[in-house]
Amino acid sequence: MGQARCVQTHCGGHRKPRLDPRVSTQLRHVRMVHFAWPVASPATARAPRRPERQLIPEVEDMKKSLIALAVLGTLAATAQAQSNVTLYGRVDLGVARNLGDDYMVMQNGSGSRLGVRGVEDLGGGLKALFNIEHRFNADTGAVNSTSSFWNGRSVVGLEGGFGQVVLGREYTPARNIANRADPWGGDTVARMEPILFGAILPTRQNNSITYTSPSFNGLRAQAQLTMDEVPGNDNKAFYGLNLSYGAGPLSLAYGYDKSGVDDNTWHLVTAGYDFGSFRLIGAYGQGTPEGVAAADKHRSYMIGATAPVGAGEVKLAYGKLEAVDPDQDVSSKFAVGYHYALSKRTTVYFDVANDRELADNKTGFDFGLKHNF
Repeated sequence: MGQARCVQTHCGGHRKPRLDPRVSTQLRHVRMVHFAWPVASPATARAPRRPERQLIPEVEDMKKSLIALAVLGTLAATAQAQSNVTLYGRVDLGVARNLGDDYMVMQNGSGSRLGVRGVEDLGGGLKALFNIEHRFNADTGAVNSTSSFWNGRSVVGLEGGFGQVVLGREYTPARNIANRADPWGGDTVARMEPILFGAILPTRQNNSITYTSPSFNGLRAQAQLTMDEVPGNDNKAFYGLNLSYGAGPLSLAYGYDKSGVDDNTWHLVTAGYDFGSFRLIGAYGQGTPEGVAAADKHRSYMIGATAPVGAGEVKLAYGKLEAVDPDQDVSSKFAVGYHYALSKRTTVYFDVANDRELADNKTGFDFGLKHNF
């Protein structure tokens, strides 16, 4: 496209452009804007120039904040493109009366939490992973633990064809088996986990190295070892292992944990079978729970079932924990509950439990709401 040509003429003492008819209208407009000289009248000649409009500080700060958010969003998107990072959480609250208590409480049924987990593909079938999880009491907003902020899982590791190795704060092998066998997964007033595990043993171990094997036709193994980290401590390091098998409706598992404190140990065997209309679960445990002298052996039994009913699930179980020598029933607990799914992420639940070995207030219950995100 050729350049616009313009011939200058005088008209009334002022220079005006004469347009070349061969030039397009758009270019004429551009050239007219370029060559049109303003004519100053006496009024406009004396008028002071208006100052440029200034943004108020609040608007300027808001613009800076929006720019910063845009930059952070871009960086987050870039990081997510390089690895798969997920923010997740749960808020679970209910009204409850715990076994042995004569008063009502606002209770975190399954533990409210906020966590971040991620996986990065390193190539060649190798992946890096991490998971950090904060636990809190949703009824007050307070931290769940006074000793650690990331009171849930806190691990980093590698995963590949060899299996998975993670370092940090991780669930113990036998506890993993107990959680899967308990119809309530170790949560709410109705949980059977204390019976399955003999007592409230550590759910997770700090300073641990945990290896989980790949699945071999449904067979999988897990082993864990912790660092002592206390100079001159006579207690041995904790270690544990489990072996699980799952094929079709059948599931079998064995778990073993051994604490360095007083040589406390626990063996747990579980079995489950899904009949379609319901799933039947059985468990047997034996050993010396934490806080009990090594000579005082304990054993436990549990039989339970879960069945889908409507949009929810009915849970039912009976468990017994007893001391072997001297022969004494520690806990005899029956529990039933119904957990109704309002959506894929939101569940309302109701549980009732009774332990006849308690001296007072043998019956407890809870009614709560759980939302995952």
